[in-house]
Amino acid sequence: MNKKEVVSQLLDQKKVAILKVLLSSKEELSLQEIATKSKVPTTSTFRILQQLTTFQILQRREWKNSKVYKYNSQEQTEFLRSLLEEEVEGIDEFVRTVETTTNIQQIILHGGRKKGKANILLIGDNINLTLAEQAKNTLKEKGFDLSYLTLTKDQYDQMIKMGLYSGEKIVLK
Repeated sequence: MNKKEVVSQLLDQKKVAILKVLLSSKEELSLQEIATKSKVPTTSTFRILQQLTTFQILQRREWKNSKVYKYNSQEQTEFLRSLLEEEVEGIDEFVRTVETTTNIQQIILHGGRKKGKANILLIGDNINLTLAEQAKNTLKEKGFDLSYLTLTKDQYDQMIKMGLYSGEKIVLK
């Protein structure tokens, strides 16, 4: 068992689930959003959010009848990020999801691998983008920003000739 697994086993699983949701979110989240994404009952989520706010692990912002929460990124709490944050393998997850889509001839990573972000070219004719959109939205919820562009093989070849795609390219499929 590695360090992350040991810590996860020692901590309350509901707290771990809530912290993982907040660590992966770039936006402030409401109680209901946190409960839904963490799959922790709302009453437990409320209680845990109160504790984490008291310990200054979270920031709470209130106005009128609304409250939103965000991970309090500071020196005293950053060790939690290193222990709990799960790195999303967004590129691999996206490719696994869309590679079965008919009419995709090639999947190309344009611009190299970057943490939390990727640009993908889908090469083929009449590509059904339903799975690609679903995968993109799922990854966005996990904090991974993925952009894709569809091109026919002829369009891609022309753009290469024109020097429009001269950066680093990695063929993924």
